[in-house]
Amino acid sequence: MIHRISHVFRLSIYTLLGLSSLTIGLAEGNLFPHLLTIPLIIVVYLLLQDRPLLKLESVATSVVGICALLMALWEFQLGRVNIEMRILSASHLLAYFTWIVLLLEKRHQQYWWLLALSMLNMAVSASLTTSGMFGLAVLLYLFLAIWTLALFTAFRGTTYLRDAEAKAQKAKASEPAAPAGVSPGPAPKAPLIPAVSQVRGGFHFDPSDNWLGYRLVAGVFYLVVASTVVGLGVFLITPRIWIGNWQLPSADEQALPMSFGSTVSGFTSEVQLGDIGEILSNPTPVLYVRFSDVNSGEELSNEQVMDRMKLDDLLFRGATLHSYENGRWRPTRTMVHDFVKTDYRRGREGLIKFNYELEPIGRETLFAVPPVDFGRILNDGVVEKRIERNFLTQEISAAPSADLGRLSTIKYEVVTFERETSYPSGYPEYEVIPDPYYIDVLRQISSSIESEYQEDGNVADQVVDLSQFNVDRRTRAAVAGFDRYYRSLLVYDEEQLSQLKVLARDLCETDGEDPLGPLQRAVRLNDYLKFSGEYGYTLDMTVTDPNRDPVEDFLLLRKQGHCEYFASALTLMLRAVGVPSRMATGFRTGRYDESDDRLVVEQRHAHAWTEAFIDGRWVVLDPTTGGSEVIDYSNQMAKYSFSWMRAQLMSFWQSRVLGVTLSEQQDKIYNPLRDTAKAAFNAMTSVRDQVTDSVVPGAQTRYSIYNRIIMTMATLFPVIVIAGVVAVLLFRQRLRNFLDWLFPQRRAMRSRHMIKFFRSFVDLAGRHGLHKEPQQTGMEFAHAFQRQFSSELRQASLMSLPVALTDAYYQARFKGTELTDEQTTYWESQIDQLQSSLKASPS
Repeated sequence: MIHRISHVFRLSIYTLLGLSSLTIGLAEGNLFPHLLTIPLIIVVYLLLQDRPLLKLESVATSVVGICALLMALWEFQLGRVNIEMRILSASHLLAYFTWIVLLLEKRHQQYWWLLALSMLNMAVSASLTTSGMFGLAVLLYLFLAIWTLALFTAFRGTTYLRDAEAKAQKAKASEPAAPAGVSPGPAPKAPLIPAVSQVRGGFHFDPSDNWLGYRLVAGVFYLVVASTVVGLGVFLITPRIWIGNWQLPSADEQALPMSFGSTVSGFTSEVQLGDIGEILSNPTPVLYVRFSDVNSGEELSNEQVMDRMKLDDLLFRGATLHSYENGRWRPTRTMVHDFVKTDYRRGREGLIKFNYELEPIGRETLFAVPPVDFGRILNDGVVEKRIERNFLTQEISAAPSADLGRLSTIKYEVVTFERETSYPSGYPEYEVIPDPYYIDVLRQISSSIESEYQEDGNVADQVVDLSQFNVDRRTRAAVAGFDRYYRSLLVYDEEQLSQLKVLARDLCETDGEDPLGPLQRAVRLNDYLKFSGEYGYTLDMTVTDPNRDPVEDFLLLRKQGHCEYFASALTLMLRAVGVPSRMATGFRTGRYDESDDRLVVEQRHAHAWTEAFIDGRWVVLDPTTGGSEVIDYSNQMAKYSFSWMRAQLMSFWQSRVLGVTLSEQQDKIYNPLRDTAKAAFNAMTSVRDQVTDSVVPGAQTRYSIYNRIIMTMATLFPVIVIAGVVAVLLFRQRLRNFLDWLFPQRRAMRSRHMIKFFRSFVDLAGRHGLHKEPQQTGMEFAHAFQRQFSSELRQASLMSLPVALTDAYYQARFKGTELTDEQTTYWESQIDQLQSSLKASPS
């Protein structure tokens, strides 16, 4: 049995270590170096278990450890270039240390190290992935860990027996041989593990029992379920201070407090093509929106709002990006800000209010459907409630002085006007500045850019003629700033994107003499990407030609992509045909929760689109093909298939585990608990007051305080009694054990009768030649009694008496079971019959 326990324990701990290594490798997205741990485990288990390569206190072990540490430090210093390497260096160091411990000679301490390393692997994995498969890995790890710890207890308990057996064999081998003519002595007594149970290291060894049975498996399963339930309870009540999983910022991006959470499209100051594809299946809530009519206060649905604003989609814009280079978009660096108006007049027709609740995202960016006419922060305790707006990009944000980093949920409202008529361009559009003078100026800038493009086709480096504007010097500077910004939206790398330029201009060619206008060119390019049928929607970002620019690769070769690729292609193609344009990122529509009358915007609703500056206005173009709708995975896959179950697991993990936000906790956990406790307290107070008024009419007498105390105690008394009864029923055995420990005489008094009967049984056997050995348990002695006196017991029909009496003795001694008067009489008669049967037998 000792060898079986050793093999099963080692197999368990190595399986646990292999699972954790595979998990951290998959979480990291790079199986090297963690995958190398698995073949090393197999080699160690099969070949090196008894012949380790390293000794604990050897020079070789120290050298290997120093090399592993230097390797990790080298990877850590790469964090100056790629900050992600800083955490990955710690992940790799775990792998290196695991290899070293595997090659060491194994004592109990080294097995503890392996357990600790496996746990650290799982902890680091949690910071590297949000996959639902990680949840399954955690549950499997929990079961294996508890199973391994149970076997570890048994394994440690066998150490004494294994060492004792080795000492006995060594002593036997060293005994001198008997001299000639002298007969050898009697054979050595029984082996070290005869049919005698022993307790070593907290584990009970019973050779007659199958230790690897259903009881051990059931016990481990029970512990796993109990641990999962307790852990889930703690997890649910722990406040969520970030959404989903946090990611490290890029090397040239300012590091943010970890409490701000993940950086997804619309949140970051930069976007690398392909980033948004990683979150388009993530249902973690980000934004909650309620709609209402300002004058009537009537709640509106998103469909009603879209109808009143003449929109096909609600695009919650967060960031605008204008500088493109080799697959990466960067924002405009401008500090031209003003504040959104905070006062709006009730009574004016067509005002729609958007109430937003935004989970913390790591920066002051706020999301809203443009145009934003009025707005303010709603959080209590925020001094600066005005919303800041970038004068050129129209991005809105909280003022830095608002100090939103300490808020769990950012609440703000935005008011805008509904549209009375459709948009002139046929696409959603909005004014840059709702001021008649500036509207005219911006139209002149658009006209100047268009005329220059038609003349020589290159207008990015030119400037508008300010002499045509009859304005003062200060206003001229603002106009020049506008002109520089819009011309910067025409910049692209013509050499790198030469084929994109050729395609865009070919598509905008016309058979007639008159060239297409800027809106016509924009519509033609948008329709080509969206409706030509040449392009499809996919989240698979496999690059066809890595030497080609990602946008050209998408346009000319792959022709499959998601919204970032469609929006990037349209933006750059518009620039190639002289239309100033930029890419906007944020979220698209979301899902309307009818039970709560609000729109829930999740990470999977992240979206990118194009804004073109045409005729002094921003025209919103969404070129992504119709396949960009949020994928309903459950309808596209066969129900109960592996893919369907994986999608369901992913949805549950993201929305019900990682996606639980602080506001949801407040609505579904904290507030119901608080309301329940408050209602119970109010009910008790009401009952107490009623009883007080009926018993003590004069509530203002000098005895009123005393009476209230008495009534409160009387009200709480039934609750205390009920709680006490429940506690006794649930914990009666623990209470009995505690009282036995506190008053040792209680157990002695209860069990003295049964102990007396068992002692009589042992004495009786001793008088007939069978003595109880010190190492024997009571049950083993009972079986020995049955074997030696089997004929006498069979004749007296008492064959089961020794085992039954010993079992009753166990119940009395270890469980405190008391004997009734009938049981006492019964055992007295049984002992008398046993004594008579042994006396009648020949000695």
